[in-house]
Amino acid sequence: MHDLSAVKFDVSDCTLREQSEEHFGWSNSNGVYVVLRLPKGATNWPFDFNDVDAATKFFSEQSASNGGALLEMGLVTVGGHVGLRGLFKYRSPIPQSMGMMFVSILWIRLGDRTAQINVESVEQGDTGVREAAVSLMIEEKTEAAAPDEPVLVESMEEMFAHMRAQPLRALPSDSSQYDQAFPDHPLSKVRHRMAHLVDTLSIVAGEEDVTRPKQSPWWRFW
Repeated sequence: MHDLSAVKFDVSDCTLREQSEEHFGWSNSNGVYVVLRLPKGATNWPFDFNDVDAATKFFSEQSASNGGALLEMGLVTVGGHVGLRGLFKYRSPIPQSMGMMFVSILWIRLGDRTAQINVESVEQGDTGVREAAVSLMIEEKTEAAAPDEPVLVESMEEMFAHMRAQPLRALPSDSSQYDQAFPDHPLSKVRHRMAHLVDTLSIVAGEEDVTRPKQSPWWRFW
């Protein structure tokens, strides 16, 4: 059987913030949080681990039901093993914030279990800068669908609450081609950290073959 110690990656610039038998959580001074989970139970997803189209459909629906949006989904080779990697956008959990939270997730099959690694970062301070700048760069004209009836609000708080209630979608500014121009944006930081994690990750072989992913049942975002 594999345990948490079987999955290793570079966290030399991070501080361990929490741990249990099934998870570790680290954070660094750059506002990035990393979580490694390995639940004890067997995993059984309703799709084949290698079926990217089915995974995209499943996680698109799951993220939308939680008020978020799927930005990317694909397979990645991690230390000789196959992993499934997704990137998601959610509204910031900070009360009254108009910022976004970005979560990159890597799933790796370890026998009949699935290790999950989350890389997360929340937008703080000035928000919407990347979106506005990219919109100007590409001269994008966002056409918002007009509601059947005007939405009347009586305060700024009510207006922000209405804006936060709108469904999220992938935007041109979410593309990785703009990460270099906005290195301090949480989306850029999450992508960069996950790429480093993939480059440094190794898996200690256990009793079961982890090179042939099977179907998996356990899933959660965090």
